Amino acid sequence: MRGYFAENNDRAGRSERDDCTGAEVGEHSMHGFVCRILWRAVSVATTTLFLLSSGLLIGNARAGWDTEPCIDWPGGHRETYAVFDTLFFERDNASNDRPLIVNGDTNATVFSAPDLQFATAPGVRVLVGEHGPQGLGWEVGYLGVYGMFASDIATGGNSYEIAPLLSSEIASFTNAAVARATYASTLNMAEANLLFTHCHVNRLRRSGYSVERQRRETTIDWITGFRWAGLEEKATLDFTSSTTGLTNGYAAQTRSNLFAGQIGLRGRTQWRHWAVEGWLKAGLAGAALWQSQTAIVDPNTGPYRPAGESTAGTVGGIFDFNVSLVRRLSDTWWLRLGYNSLWLTGVALAPDQFDFAASTQAVTTLDANKTVWLGGPTLGVEKRW
Repeated sequence: MRGYFAENNDRAGRSERDDCTGAEVGEHSMHGFVCRILWRAVSVATTTLFLLSSGLLIGNARAGWDTEPCIDWPGGHRETYAVFDTLFFERDNASNDRPLIVNGDTNATVFSAPDLQFATAPGVRVLVGEHGPQGLGWEVGYLGVYGMFASDIATGGNSYEIAPLLSSEIASFTNAAVARATYASTLNMAEANLLFTHCHVNRLRRSGYSVERQRRETTIDWITGFRWAGLEEKATLDFTSSTTGLTNGYAAQTRSNLFAGQIGLRGRTQWRHWAVEGWLKAGLAGAALWQSQTAIVDPNTGPYRPAGESTAGTVGGIFDFNVSLVRRLSDTWWLRLGYNSLWLTGVALAPDQFDFAASTQAVTTLDANKTVWLGGPTLGVEKRW
């Protein structure tokens, strides 16, 4: 024990050479302490890197993709993709809240324009694009929703009639045993975009969590381009007389064309077998609107009001939100399941164009600046190569 203390006391009084500079310094020199820490850190790091590079720590868990680029834009690589989604969209009805058909005996509303509620309608979406070198790409797409239809029918009476004041002018629009309103709509959209893309890779690393031991790519697309939306609608009112059994009707049609410059953001995170994708797009549009009315003819007295049409222009918007869960089927094919919402503003709706005034002049006004929402689940496939 005495030898131990004596030896340590002797060491405390001696000078040692600095590991960094070779100069003699005291055991408690701060400079020497820092240098020794740095030297040991460098030694550990060098050994660790050697072991990782030789596979001694993770063995066969190291995958070939660890050295492959994530569609490495500066390296000149490209990725082409094609997406096909089937859509199952619901749609709101933001028409003016006013009566369409009333009870002639009580003047009570039988049903109004917002009572016409759309059933789920089918649609498709197709996107084709390319992520190109230097983070610059392109994309074109089409979306269509078809067969949006709503109707309401009143039966069991003999006093149904069109909303006043027109009911006081056209006898065939009164005393009806059957009154029916229908509302049909179709939406078509097309877009062309430039993509400014950033790609980030989380490569394989040693971890206790399996998700962190997988390669993960995150692709961010900044989107700018052009988008067109065409909304076509038709609304009809039909009355079947309780006395003659004849049917007479009144119809209005609209067409809204929106031409928008749009911007957006899309993100996609992809693992070996799964991916999550979402986007948000917004466009400021110029809207060209058109409406037309059928002639109103009374079977007993002849023509009452001629057919008419009118046009108008306004400012609108197109907004698109989507989120999808994607499952790999093969090296290039994926299965998609998601949810999508669309908003169109500044459009003309067909039921709003009905003119119930007691006027024999053709209708030349146009009721516009309405908003349409569509949304629902999506199911589709995509190919990436």
